[in-house]
Amino acid sequence: MSRHADKSPDSGAEAFVDRTHRIRMRLVFWALLVVFGVIAGRLILLQGFPDDIYTREEGFHEGTLELNLPRGDIYDRNGRLLATDRRARSLYADPSRIQNPRALAVTLSEILGEPESEVHARLTRCDPGGRLRKSVPVRRWLSAELVSRLEGLVDASAPGLCFKYEPVRFYPEGTLAAHVIGFVNRERVGSGGVEMLYDHELGVRPGKVVARMDSGRRPLQSRTLEYVAPQGGADMTLTIDTAIQHTLEQELAAVLERSQAGKGMGIVMDPHTGAILALACLPTYNPNEFTEFSDEERKNAAVTDVFEPGSSFKIVTASAAIELGLVTPSTLIDCEGGAFNPYGHRIRDYHKLGVEPFHTCFAESSNIAMIKVAAMLGQERLEHWIRRFGFGRTTSRDFGSAESAGIFRGRESWSRLSMGSLPMGQEISVTLPQMARAFAVIANGGYLVEPHLVARLTNPDGTVLREHRADPGERVLSARTAEIMKNLCHEVVLHGTGDKASIPEYRVGGKTGTAQVARTDGRGYAPGKYNTVFAGFAPIAHPRVVTVIVVREPAIREHWGGYVCGPVFREVVRDTLIRMNVPQDPVREGVELLAGQDADPDTDPDTVMEEDALDALAIIEPDMESVLADLDGLELMALPVDPLGEGPALPDFRGMTKRQARERLAELGLAWDIQGSGWVAEQDPPPGTPLAEVTLCRLRFSNERKKAEDETSGPVEMAKH
Repeated sequence: MSRHADKSPDSGAEAFVDRTHRIRMRLVFWALLVVFGVIAGRLILLQGFPDDIYTREEGFHEGTLELNLPRGDIYDRNGRLLATDRRARSLYADPSRIQNPRALAVTLSEILGEPESEVHARLTRCDPGGRLRKSVPVRRWLSAELVSRLEGLVDASAPGLCFKYEPVRFYPEGTLAAHVIGFVNRERVGSGGVEMLYDHELGVRPGKVVARMDSGRRPLQSRTLEYVAPQGGADMTLTIDTAIQHTLEQELAAVLERSQAGKGMGIVMDPHTGAILALACLPTYNPNEFTEFSDEERKNAAVTDVFEPGSSFKIVTASAAIELGLVTPSTLIDCEGGAFNPYGHRIRDYHKLGVEPFHTCFAESSNIAMIKVAAMLGQERLEHWIRRFGFGRTTSRDFGSAESAGIFRGRESWSRLSMGSLPMGQEISVTLPQMARAFAVIANGGYLVEPHLVARLTNPDGTVLREHRADPGERVLSARTAEIMKNLCHEVVLHGTGDKASIPEYRVGGKTGTAQVARTDGRGYAPGKYNTVFAGFAPIAHPRVVTVIVVREPAIREHWGGYVCGPVFREVVRDTLIRMNVPQDPVREGVELLAGQDADPDTDPDTVMEEDALDALAIIEPDMESVLADLDGLELMALPVDPLGEGPALPDFRGMTKRQARERLAELGLAWDIQGSGWVAEQDPPPGTPLAEVTLCRLRFSNERKKAEDETSGPVEMAKH
């Protein structure tokens, strides 16, 4: 029997059924796999790449709301509002719904005072696709008068015209402190002043909420999908005191009228912290109507414009010499009877002084004395101290990139006349804050502080974003030198050029300045044009304010710093100290006050040069070197010599030409005073005088060579200096 004989027919049938079942299961599995694959693919397409209809449907149930905040407010130091946002109505049009735009344009042009063609263009404005827009601004930020005239028209023309409320920057105090605050333009961007410098903090970056919406298109708070908080909108508190600012602007306006000047500016500052209590430029402008004023009118000239400080700059030379022990208030200085020629150009003092103590020379603003003191310093130390007082660089972070660093050249660019110009405040141009900071060094005991305008920035939630913290600053002078300089400045007001700045209730210290205006081409000075300055502090016992007043180009005969600016200083500082409840510090009994005396209209000790010599002290251009080659100018510093030893002696200059004498004197490091031309005929001190005893050599020149030679054999009077 074969092996297959044992298999029954039933077993074959079972195997067939089992195979068929497996095939069916596979078919069902693959069918279901395909179905689920199609479903999954469709779901992926719907979720990842939905059709427009589904997108629109989803968008109908979702919405985005912009979250905004008002721009931050600006306050003065006492919480008085200076800048804020308010809502103003604007006129908008829906061109797609206006039936007769031509007729409406005619009506609106009459009301708005604009050309009909411009109004019609707005009423028919289209989008890039050529379709009429849905919303176009016709006139934004309407005045109350225009709103009242347009209300009837808007109601009658609805829905073609409508009012919308929009934020606009508003300045409650109008022109007050306009250059400090700046303004916000129509694009809501800060322009000028702290509005521009702190636009990031004051301005707002809108936030948003993306959420599911109900049938009324109201967001469902429980179905918020995305939230981004708005940023910015910080409030600002300035160091400005509105009352002091008002007084400063009022007094500046009065002096411009009295002196027939075009421009004036002033600053009131706390010398210990650098907080600016008032800063003004006149003429001013109204930031609520900024479009009515030019860029020149809107700029803050107090930090952008520079001027030569004149004699008010003499505090730098005097402070340096006292600090280094070169002079004391009682040091006697020969002021040469009011005329001196150390650098080839005669320098004249209007108050003709002889040998006087330094404190008298400073009070009377002697140019000759200050040049001699600067000569004791020498070029290197003079430049160092000018920079040490902060000149040649900007003063504050609160002025931004608009602030000028002034104009001060390094000594490698000085001319032969610079040592006669810089000590008197020429060949240098400064800004108002630079002068205030320099006088603050004396007032606060010797420290260079940073002027600042912003006291604090506060976030909308009340947290302090930034707060100014007082920095004592770099020490420039010792307390002893600062005290001496305070007293010297006080004498200027008591017995010198600053008498009109004297305040009966408070002892005042300060310095006047009158400087010619440099030509725009840099070649000399404009005849008959002056800038006047008074800078000072009060009270002497413990100075609480530093104030600098500058009036540009007064058109009156008495164009002196003390005469023009002194009274402004007096009124502003007196009002400020009274408002601050500062205890009185009156002038001591027995000290004569000169405030009631009138200045001599024909003379002024602050005028640094005779008018015909002023051009020579302007900044020298390279093509002037050929002219300078014939000028007589030397460094007014003696060679170091041991006075106890037998040093070199003064040579015989008689018979020499000017060039020969100049070269020889340059080798010896001596200054000279010349008269005449030709060859040296007389010499004082005489030949053989020890150089240790010579600081100045006077030479008289004669064009008659023979006469000069004959005179060399005659006796020469001995004189030592």
